[in-house]
Amino acid sequence: MPEAIRAPDTPARVLARAAASEGESKAAASEEAGRSLERYQLALRSTNDGIYDWDIPNNCIFFSERASEIFGLVDDEMTPDGWARRIHDEDYPAYRDAHVRHLRGDTERFVCEYRFCTGDDGWRWVRQHGIALRDAEGRAIRLTGSVGDCTEVKEAEARVEQERAVLSATLEHMEQGIFMADAHGRLMAFNHRYQRMFSLPDSVCHTGAGVEDILRHLHDRGDVDAPWSEVKERFLGATARVDGRTHEVRRPDGTILEARTTTLPDGGFIRTFTDVSERRRQEQAITEILEAIPLPIIVSSTIDSAIYYVNSHSQDTYNLCVGCEGGGNALSLYVDPEDRRRLVDKVRKHKVVDGFEVEWRPIGTDRRMWVLLSAHAFTYQGHDAMLVTAADITERKRMAAELQRAKDEAERALADLQATQASLIEAEKMASLGGLVAGVAHEINTPVGIAVTTATFLQEKTVALKTVFETGKVKRSDFESYLGSAMQSTELMLTSTQRAANLIQSFKQVAVDQTSDERRRFDLRTYVDEVLLSLGPKLKRTRHTVLCEVPADIEVDGWPGPLSQVITNLVMNSIIHAWGDDADAAGTIRVEGGLIDDGARVELRYSDDGRGIPPDHLSRIFEPFFTTRRGSGGSGLGLNIVFNIVRQTLKGTVDVDSAPGRGTTFTVRFPRVPETDAA
Repeated sequence: MPEAIRAPDTPARVLARAAASEGESKAAASEEAGRSLERYQLALRSTNDGIYDWDIPNNCIFFSERASEIFGLVDDEMTPDGWARRIHDEDYPAYRDAHVRHLRGDTERFVCEYRFCTGDDGWRWVRQHGIALRDAEGRAIRLTGSVGDCTEVKEAEARVEQERAVLSATLEHMEQGIFMADAHGRLMAFNHRYQRMFSLPDSVCHTGAGVEDILRHLHDRGDVDAPWSEVKERFLGATARVDGRTHEVRRPDGTILEARTTTLPDGGFIRTFTDVSERRRQEQAITEILEAIPLPIIVSSTIDSAIYYVNSHSQDTYNLCVGCEGGGNALSLYVDPEDRRRLVDKVRKHKVVDGFEVEWRPIGTDRRMWVLLSAHAFTYQGHDAMLVTAADITERKRMAAELQRAKDEAERALADLQATQASLIEAEKMASLGGLVAGVAHEINTPVGIAVTTATFLQEKTVALKTVFETGKVKRSDFESYLGSAMQSTELMLTSTQRAANLIQSFKQVAVDQTSDERRRFDLRTYVDEVLLSLGPKLKRTRHTVLCEVPADIEVDGWPGPLSQVITNLVMNSIIHAWGDDADAAGTIRVEGGLIDDGARVELRYSDDGRGIPPDHLSRIFEPFFTTRRGSGGSGLGLNIVFNIVRQTLKGTVDVDSAPGRGTTFTVRFPRVPETDAA
């Protein structure tokens, strides 16, 4: 049983002891009692707890004023039973047990916390301390101590416990392993995921364990294949404990953990471990894909152009590498650094840029090459970056330059050809005009010759009559005979000269039309007849028949000259190609026409019954200089002139239908009145 402890002084004890002191004067006793009482009262006022003194044999209890003030005690409750009735039912068994065990002498001190009813204020937490005063036989005769309100402390402890529980639950539900160490490297907290990640037994991994001891356990177990000094420096050295520092930890089972350190203000640190095995496998797969792509791929910073990643194609082609001096900066590639800045600006603005042509120079060389870039903005390990693929288009640029030169040369040649073609067309026109002149001379010769012969005959008759008249022997019959011859001669001369005049007028109009592009109104049937008449000398050399079946009274407002050129070239094409050199051939040329599209357009159908056109030639007959009689004087421009005149001048279309042995038909359609004047 514990040694009896003297109960603290009470006012009664002080007074009793003062009265019982022998040899002391009443004045001294009174003075000492006053000082003791003063000290006792000062002590009670200075403490926040209340004081109680329980006289166990008499079952009475003394409470200080502070105790009564704290707990709101009234006179009828200032007894042991009254105090006990205010204790919470759930806490009373523990209070009674602690009380009994101390009075029995099982504990050195009586200490108990419980909820206490304070009336209207509800429940408060009480912390009660006490020490029993025992008699000579060890029985507790007094229990003296303090009672204090610890509600705020309990509430604070509850909040801390709740926060600890939330923190613990949070740590346990994290997908990462985590531990927190203090400034001395002792383990303050950790989650079980961390413990499982490293297969740490409870004897090694527990609160208060040294982080260095845990690391040494892993090293000695063989989890880390390196000298201890190196392992310690790598994972616990000053560099490893820098805030934000990351490093990889490879476990024996192949798991890859990414460790990240966060420093604490008191010198401690937190370290998290993230399983990045799958991410590393995916990155490896992506790397293999990038390496398999037959294009250089470069990942570089959009801030300072530092290179973060290059595939082997970039290394081999452009001498690039990550972190290398000279080859570790993408800006060094650009012949014009401004091109890099323009590309970065576009990537920042549009995120994706395609078809960016730029001139590069491989690192360490003077060789220049053109590349076509595609760039994508993205974040690479926390850095603003862009991924660039580069396709070498140097050869394409060279070929494009050559094609441009060839195009320029072709355009010059085309211009020369067009000039030559224009000259040839003009020559063709002049040749047609020359043929027309020859035909005019031939056609006019007949009526003019008749007129000359008749005039000569009339002159002879006149001279003969004059001779007879001068002899004075003119007879009536002579004069009547002369008059009859004169009438016949003058009539014949008038008819011949009139025919010559008509021929000259027709030939003149056709000739003027063929040498000009003047627009005028004309009758279609009349004009076609005039054109065919002008071709009479050429047709008379053959046995061919020409039929004009164009209706009368179709007035056209257009360009008769180009139309005459079309008809002339078609007739000449038939004479040359439809029957060839067959002098005995007697073919038929037919010109038909009419109005279509409610009179808005004219349709002329020119046909011959010659040998026709082979199918492999049919698609080329309108090409310039295409001819099957190049060695026989053919220029290959006749039908090309027809095509160009119909399409460009007459604003119409021309189609051909032919087959070997069935002849050929050309169908020409053009507006009766040009569109600008149709209204």
